[in-house]
Amino acid sequence: MFGGERNDLMRNQTKQKNKMTSVPHSIELLFNNEKLDIMKILCLMNAFASKNHKPRKVSEIMFYYSLINFDLIQLFNSNEGNMKGSIPSPNMYFRFQTKLNEILLKMVHLQFIEIRGQVVDKIDSMKVELKPTGKEFYEAIDSGFFDVLKNNYIDAINSVKFTVSNQKVIKGVQQ
Repeated sequence: MFGGERNDLMRNQTKQKNKMTSVPHSIELLFNNEKLDIMKILCLMNAFASKNHKPRKVSEIMFYYSLINFDLIQLFNSNEGNMKGSIPSPNMYFRFQTKLNEILLKMVHLQFIEIRGQVVDKIDSMKVELKPTGKEFYEAIDSGFFDVLKNNYIDAINSVKFTVSNQKVIKGVQQ
């Protein structure tokens, strides 16, 4: 009569659509767990700090995070890649790239890291440094998972150099 029926109909259709596209919370946590991502980045920052304490570029964090967590290190270990018979896709790298900025901002808010840069700087070139609060928080976590993850990060840092050409490999850009 006054347009309210149409609004109610649209609201009901939206609710139905959301019910059909919703994913169980346990599955969502498995694939979209921001707290786990924060801990993985904090672990990586501690792996960097164990090598030296210099600030790291956002692009370098993204690079090493992807090597280990998306198994893109296979691209640099040809023997391992041939045994598995599949080439990893850079898709996860690009998907996570959009989430990384938000995660880093949350880590700044938690006082785990400090971001250095100017307003005119590209985000990838801004520097991130682990703060003592982040180091203490990480060290208080007693987890075999994160110990293994940190060792994997350290191995990747030692074996695969962060270079422009290696970034192109991980992004799937043909050289």
